[in-house]
Amino acid sequence: MAENDLAQREIFFTRDSFCMGDDVLAPNLARYIWTDSDWCPEIDINSKLESYLGCNLPGCFWRGYADGKWICDVNFHREEYYFSREIVLNPNWREMLRKSQSIYFKHAKYADRDKLPMEITDGYYTYDEAKKIYAEYK
Repeated sequence: MAENDLAQREIFFTRDSFCMGDDVLAPNLARYIWTDSDWCPEIDINSKLESYLGCNLPGCFWRGYADGKWICDVNFHREEYYFSREIVLNPNWREMLRKSQSIYFKHAKYADRDKLPMEITDGYYTYDEAKKIYAEYK
């Protein structure tokens, strides 16, 4: 792996609106700094996913796409006294995130999670598009 591959990167997360009230927050864009040279990058990306989708949007299944291809699945379960999370990462997620630097999320009810495609062709922001929007809305 080249040293440049381990540099800090600006990454963006974007998502569908959760409900009409969530449209107020549109474009639902967040910026993070990701260093994939951390001793355990899975903990770092899980923390960012939890921060972005977190317990404020429980009961939904989220599928993440990098350049239109499946990169992760995230589900927050509402338990009686707490929330639990389940995050599944594509085995190649690090390479995908290095290349795209942006993850777009679609959501569905947990029961309908299999209806979400593994690839999408439109509706997501590229890194350059997300960076431009972030500069306008920050």
